[in-house]
Amino acid sequence: MVYRGIVRGKTIELEERLPYPEGQPVRISVETWEETLRPGSPAAVRKVMHELPRLECTDVDELEKAIQEGRLPVDQEGIFGKEDK
Repeated sequence: MVYRGIVRGKTIELEERLPYPEGQPVRISVETWEETLRPGSPAAVRKVMHELPRLECTDVDELEKAIQEGRLPVDQEGIFGKEDK
């Protein structure tokens, strides 16, 4: 039989009642429940949003290069009060 449950400390809370009387000794095997998420589904998007990004060193280098290339010159004087020449 396969049952689904949630771990709460040293206890596993099952979604359904077991078909055994209270106090019945049982043997259990515990595995994580791996849900198959459809790519692009709301559950898959939420899962990815809560994971750390998987970055390579080259990804960081490319980001820093793009930031450098995208910088604009700074004009400290401002545009107001300037006369057209």
